[in-house]
Amino acid sequence: MRYKNILSTALGLFLAIGAYSICYGKANFKSGVIENVKRSVVSVDIHIALTAYIPPLGVHGAGVVIDKQAGYILTSGIIVGPSIIADYTIGFFNGAETKAKLAYYDPWVDFAILQVDPSMLPKEIQPIKLSNKDPLLGQSVFTIAKKKKPLLYTGSIDDANFSLEWTMPQHCIRVSMPSKTGAYGSLIFNEAGEDIALNCAGSATMDVGLHLAYVHHALAALKQQQLPVRKHIGALLTTYPLDEAIRYNHLSQSSQKEYLKKFPDAKNKILQVQRILKGTPAAGKLYPGDLIWKFNGQWVGPNLVDFDRAMNKSSKDQLVLTIFRNGSFYDITLPYYNLNSHRITKMVQFGGTTFFETDDFCSTLAGVSPKTLVACIAAPNTIFKVYAYPQHHFKILGVECLAINGQPVQKLDALIALIPQLVREKYFTMAYINHLPPSHGLFTSFAHDCYTVNVEYDPNLAPPKVWEWDPVHLEWKGQEIVLD
Repeated sequence: MRYKNILSTALGLFLAIGAYSICYGKANFKSGVIENVKRSVVSVDIHIALTAYIPPLGVHGAGVVIDKQAGYILTSGIIVGPSIIADYTIGFFNGAETKAKLAYYDPWVDFAILQVDPSMLPKEIQPIKLSNKDPLLGQSVFTIAKKKKPLLYTGSIDDANFSLEWTMPQHCIRVSMPSKTGAYGSLIFNEAGEDIALNCAGSATMDVGLHLAYVHHALAALKQQQLPVRKHIGALLTTYPLDEAIRYNHLSQSSQKEYLKKFPDAKNKILQVQRILKGTPAAGKLYPGDLIWKFNGQWVGPNLVDFDRAMNKSSKDQLVLTIFRNGSFYDITLPYYNLNSHRITKMVQFGGTTFFETDDFCSTLAGVSPKTLVACIAAPNTIFKVYAYPQHHFKILGVECLAINGQPVQKLDALIALIPQLVREKYFTMAYINHLPPSHGLFTSFAHDCYTVNVEYDPNLAPPKVWEWDPVHLEWKGQEIVLD
């Protein structure tokens, strides 16, 4: 688990706290700047009551106060979870605590915004300014990990366009660090104490930060009390070396020179289609390996954030991509779809199992189309005795629901309508696809086969219940299904 104790070697970073400035290598961090940042960094503790597909474990991370008037706290999206019913507790520098609500999480990118009652924020906290400047290669930075006390780590940016297989594709930066920070949900700061990236992942030698353009886009809409516009085509992109495009994809050297003349800071990289989300506009039109050359006739560089930003800002309902494939250029017209329409906003508890329709991230994990009816998390005593990975207090399933008693049931509302009848009948069958690889002796099966399971309803379990997200009050509301 990534939330581990911070290595003791980092403690020496606080030796000069009373001095005017603190120096680490080429960096010169003023003590006043560091103290202001330390007060703004908060702990985020999450107690999960119900989850769609994130394992229901206790989670601890960090966040940063970015707007005192609105009570906004910026944190990592994977910390708060994309589809969980939970209590969020915020811990401040002075030991005080308060509850928070989930104001927003991005459907693809790893960030979320929690909201607290502004009156509960300690007066000493100064909100962190989010920089509008792109991070620079070699720039000196620091981050604060919030544990029992804040710990300072310093480093430098060694890649301003870093591709990471982490949730969905997103533009990140990579920061070289002397040790593992565990500062997930905290920010990466420049020498002025401004945020230049959101700390969302890391290892023993680096931290990975999300580009802030995504956050700026969301905040601009939220301040207008609007849901941020999020458009996509369903193509998962990564960066790809142009030298390999010449060697393996038959891109001409003249095309490479033309591209690098347009983007001299591209580090010889170009955007490439890595895979396609099933059931989206890109399916059947774009293919893994396609190189992204132009967007509506305009050149596209290697920065994924620019591609994402162009889609969100487009006033049209479709785009034309010029792509390079197998030695030739093609113009492909693709309609957008609304990422927000694929959010998980309803879940059903039935027979010790949680059913829901997949969002885009869950769909990529299972290889299914978005809005597919599935079940991923169940209680140990669930009535659905399907193949599962048993955990300490829950089971992980890979169920794609097909039919019940021979009747197609592939949407959540259809299941809800059928539940009263199933409870009355008590005994029924469910046809499903198993997306978990079962073991057969020395062998493991990776076939997504269809199965049928016999189900006996247990009235001693919690009664069937529908949970729906209330966007006005920023909370999940549950209601038992009427069985009579």
